Parts: sequence; C-alpha cells; structure tokens
Amino acid sequence: MSLAGKVALVSGAAGGIGKETVRALTDAGAIVAAAVETDEQAAGFNNARALDVRSEDDWKATVAWVVQEFGQLDILVNNAGVLREASPEDTTIDMWDLIHSVNLKGVFLGCKAAIPELRKQGDGAIVNVASIDGIRGNYNHAAYSASKGGVVALTRSLALDLAPDGIRVNAVCPGTVDTPMVAAMMSNASSHEAAMEVSRQKHPIGRIAQPAEIADVIAFLAGSASRFMTGMAVPVDGGRSIR
Repeated sequence: MSLAGKVALVSGAAGGIGKETVRALTDAGAIVAAAVETDEQAAGFNNARALDVRSEDDWKATVAWVVQEFGQLDILVNNAGVLREASPEDTTIDMWDLIHSVNLKGVFLGCKAAIPELRKQGDGAIVNVASIDGIRGNYNHAAYSASKGGVVALTRSLALDLAPDGIRVNAVCPGTVDTPMVAAMMSNASSHEAAMEVSRQKHPIGRIAQPAEIADVIAFLAGSASRFMTGMAVPVDGGRSIR
C-alpha cells in the first residue's frame, strides 16, 4: 500500500493513536502534517503546529498552512479526543460540553475546513477515530459514548454527501487501546491491575490493542486499497463488539 504523493493532516498527533498514525502514513509514503495541542508538542515533529480542534478559525488556519506548505491536502485523520468517566448523575454539563466540543464538534469542524481542499484532489479520504463505545455504549461513559456515536453518524452522513466529489469518509472504532488517555483513566481505578485485567477480559483476543494496530487500519482506510469503502464504522476491537 503506497501513499506516495499524498499529503495528510492528523489531529491529536502528539501521542497514542495519533502519533502512530503519523508513523503509519509516513511509512506508506505520505507527507504528514501533525496537529497537536501545544507549541511544545509541535517541536517534536518535522511538520506540526498547535491546533484547538474546538475552534473553526484554528481549523481554517491549519488547513491553509498545510496547503501553503505542501500544495494540497489529500487525507484528513480526525483523531483528537478526550475521555471522562462518570455515572449519568455525576456527569456535569461542563464535562458533557467539553467531551462533545472536542470529540464531535472538533471532528465536524475539521471535515468542514478540509472538504474544499479534498474536493480539489478528486480522491480525498477522511478517517474519523470513533470508538466501540459509539456502537454499543459502555458503563459510566454516557457523554463519551454519545459523542463517539455522533462521530459514527456524522461519518455516514458525510460519506453520502461527499461521494459525488470522490471523497471517501470512514471511521475506525477501537476497543481499549494502550494509550496515555486510557492509562490516565485506569489510574483513577481503585486497583489499576484489576481494571486492566477486566479490560483484557472484555476482548476475546485476550488483550488490549497497541496504538500501531489502530494506526495501520487508519492508513488502510486512507489509501487506495479501501477505495470501494465509504461510510463504514470499522471495529478494531479484538472481537469486543461481537461478544
């Protein structure tokens, strides 16, 4: 699978799935621009800038920067996301708004900013990082699950809207992945090891995913090997969604 000659933009690229996605797309031959949260994080990449995914102006400026630097935009990966755990009663409005502004609004704004440039290419690709929680829900994840379910629905709607322009839109739905975000969630559990063991048991494969395993599927969905796929929400979950 080659992405030679393609230019990609990846949000949430500082670590976890995002950082591995930069690696996977680069290995496939793409020029990759990394959007991260802070200027300090941007210093760790060859081509990077800070982006607040909640800001339409920031998205417009970031897409304009990519086109100015590299002449085009072929691939958008919306990976930035946040997770907060709480029971429905303990989910505050501030928590709900934060999760949705990053996980759902941020994805929409990224797509909206990128579509005009992707349309110029005639074979653009958008890959949104959703979650298995957006397909089947999860305990104490009401806000997070709702936001990721919104990403799945948005992906399908955009796929219909953009198919005539040659733009494919797909989503990946990871199970539990060994990322800093998940590690932070587990550290809040009364027993980290017990929480990890429960998480492993939820996946028939018997373990949680490594970020590279999600990133490789993202690269597949971004490339020509998946050229007859659009509007799909692809579980990458070690079998969790079929239990």
